[in-house]
Amino acid sequence: MSAPVSLFTNPRPVNALADLLANVWQLGYVTTDLDRATEFMAEQFGLTHCRRLPSDTATFLAGQDPVPWEIKAAMGARGGLIVELIEPVAGEIDFYTEVLPDDGEFAVRLHHIATYTETGESEWERVEALLGKSGLRVDYTVLIPNRVRAGYVDTRAELGHWLEICQLQREDIEFFTGLVAESA
Repeated sequence: MSAPVSLFTNPRPVNALADLLANVWQLGYVTTDLDRATEFMAEQFGLTHCRRLPSDTATFLAGQDPVPWEIKAAMGARGGLIVELIEPVAGEIDFYTEVLPDDGEFAVRLHHIATYTETGESEWERVEALLGKSGLRVDYTVLIPNRVRAGYVDTRAELGHWLEICQLQREDIEFFTGLVAESA
């Protein structure tokens, strides 16, 4: 078996929004029931290597304002892209739940494609300027100290899903690289 390719080696410089698509590292799905979704993904698709992740260390921003936000999350892989499963629980979660059935019936639905860019405030501002030129903006941001800044951009009208732009710190890159390697 060959070693998995690192998802995070030398990200393509982001000079156009399409460059973000060269740096895709994760597919994000929302679900009505995380336990059932992890079982479903294991049985139906063979995604047997999933880890639960805490979300209580994150600050969640709507625009620039901190807001309540509670989710349950798990991530898994099979030697390549990470699959994230999110069960929205409480707070600012409508942007997750809008793709789920209104009747609460079990579902797993594509929510976002996650990409990454270099770290740093100047890079973040540059990407935000590129978004602005296309009439887009970071609508929501997840901040986890020493791990990640992840901005959700509403690209549903253009692409049919949200785009999550991440600045991953070394600790998260090591965690996700390990997850991929363990699952290969």
